[in-house]
Amino acid sequence: MSNVWFCSDLHFGHKGIGKFRGLLGISTEEDNTLLIKNDWKDLVHKRDFVYVLGDAAFTMDAVEEFADLPGTKYLVRGNHDQLNTQAYLKYFKEVYGILKYKEFWLSHAPIHPEELRGKTNLHGHVHFSSIRYPFEVGQPIDRRYLNCCPENLMPTYDRCLVSLDQIRTSLSYKDDS
Repeated sequence: MSNVWFCSDLHFGHKGIGKFRGLLGISTEEDNTLLIKNDWKDLVHKRDFVYVLGDAAFTMDAVEEFADLPGTKYLVRGNHDQLNTQAYLKYFKEVYGILKYKEFWLSHAPIHPEELRGKTNLHGHVHFSSIRYPFEVGQPIDRRYLNCCPENLMPTYDRCLVSLDQIRTSLSYKDDS
């Protein structure tokens, strides 16, 4: 049986990654790549599917890091995924801007709440932040959104990727599909 995984903001090749991952003990681009690739290889199997929700890699050399990672990979482009689409298609089966997947919207940046239309938004982009409702600091996290950045996933799941089953369990979803 295959699993479906989600992650975002892997930032392979980002020289200044320490400012985002310092609290995770990551200070260099090499440490960042090692952490993510180790998690990926521990969790993802050949027949699994992985959705990277943007900011996968900053350079062509960094995109090549996906070559030895298992699973069928899909990219939802982020603001730092600025290479030619063909560069990504060497390692990703498909590349999207935004995607509806089962009961979710997959995007890089969080989408406007009026556009959710009853679905949960799996996203990245905001690193440490989570969408709150009402939209003020100190308010509860809005459960219509799940930030899939490593900075957000590590404290909860102790990994840089989260499975569809884990998401459904934590959000109390049942498989309607």
